[in-house]
Parts: sequence; structure tokens; C-alpha cells
Amino acid sequence: MNPNRRRFLKGASIAGLTTISGVALTGTTTAASYTIDSDLRQTVGISGSQLDSAVNSISPGSPLVGLGDTWIDVQNTRNINAVYMAAHAALESAWGRSNIAQEKNNIYGFDARDICPAECADGYASFEQCVHEVMAYVDQEYLSPDGTYYEGSTLRGMNVHYATDDRWAEKIASIMNDIAAELPSGGGGGGDGGFADGEQVTPTTNLNTREQPGTSQPIVATISPGEVGEIMNGPTEKGGYTWWGVHWLDRNVWGWSVERYLDSA
Repeated sequence: MNPNRRRFLKGASIAGLTTISGVALTGTTTAASYTIDSDLRQTVGISGSQLDSAVNSISPGSPLVGLGDTWIDVQNTRNINAVYMAAHAALESAWGRSNIAQEKNNIYGFDARDICPAECADGYASFEQCVHEVMAYVDQEYLSPDGTYYEGSTLRGMNVHYATDDRWAEKIASIMNDIAAELPSGGGGGGDGGFADGEQVTPTTNLNTREQPGTSQPIVATISPGEVGEIMNGPTEKGGYTWWGVHWLDRNVWGWSVERYLDSA
């Protein structure tokens, strides 16, 4: 399997997960593929311990190690990319070692304004509380279309209002790539469930494939039994189902399908 094709599905935005034909996918052969335009609603199929291990590999002894399960929990409940949450914390807290992180448990620099970073920064009872409260705000105000500061569910969109540093988005994307490079299958989580990257599958019934994981997401196509697809990403848990990113070969359609209706071809 061409690894670039798998990275494309992982990093593509909602607008890009429809039928693809004649597109040359470029890039290096490294696992990382996040950019400032990657969809932060795109979840990853990894465990908390895997995320902790990746953080520790990059910053040994980081106080952020141990938050993996919290980031995965928030990912599952709020549909926010766990790698992004870890990278955002790493940037704002110097991998958990900043004074604000140590004194106020504030790992996202929340309300740490330029004129009063330490004094104005919010305080939290724990790192875990900080993750839950700040990401609830990010979810509602930055990543939701009806949010006050919504400019798209990407780092570029967040950077418009979230940070005064115009390179904030680029810095977080870079850290996301560093973390992804330490994760199994480059952060996509492939191989942790019922299928492996590159495995060919076919539906057991007429099966909808969707732009993103989730039954509320737009349908790209309905695939019939006997049609063959190639596993490109996943697994991702969403709405009580396990989802896999599949390239349906006969139609050259890319999308997400529920595991329970897939079988090895």
C-alpha cells in the first residue's frame, strides 16, 4: 500500500473526502501529515497509553504524561482530535513545565493575556480539569459553526481569534506531526481493531460510507456486497460504532464505514 494514500485520508478535511480521481498525492514517506488546515474534528484511533508514550518519547519526564486517557475521553465525547489536544498543551505549557502549568494547573495558557500572563491565567484543580474545561470552551466557541469565534474547525481558523501569535497554528501542527510520528501507524491507529492497514474488505449488506465517522455525517455512497475496498485508516469510535476509513476501489470513493458491516474480501 502506498503510505501517502493513507495519510491523505487521515488528514483530509470534510470537503476532501468525496470521490477522488486522478489526484497525485504528494509528500514524504514519514507518518506525519497534519497541517494548519487539518480538520480538528477528525479523531484518531489510538489509546491513552499510546499517546502518553508518544509524549514521553518527545519530552522525557514531561508532566503531561498521564493525560492520555483524559485526551482520549474528551476526543470520544466532544469529537476533538486527541493529538491536537496534546500538541496544544505542549506548546502552551512547555510540555507541562511552565510556571503557569505548575502553579495553576493551566496547561493551555487559558486567559494568560499578553499584558498579564501569570496574573490573568485561570487556575484549575488539576491538569485533567483544565483539559475538560478548556476543551469544552474550544468545542463550543471555536470548533462549532454557531460558536462566537468559529472560523472553521482547523488550526488556521482558531488562530484568527485564539492567539496573538500569527504562527501559533503552524507551531501546533508541527508538534502534532512530532507526536504522530511516535504513534502506531502515524497516529491513525490502524491495526488496533478487526482490520489492518491495506486489508481488503467488502460489505455484508448495502452499506453507507460517510465523509466522517458518525451516522449524522453526509453519505458519500452506498456500497453493495461484493464491492471491494482497502482499509486506509482507523479504527475510530464514534456514536457507539467502530469506524474504518476505506478506499472503495471499484468506484474510487473514499469514506468511513461501520466495522460490524465489513468482512475481509
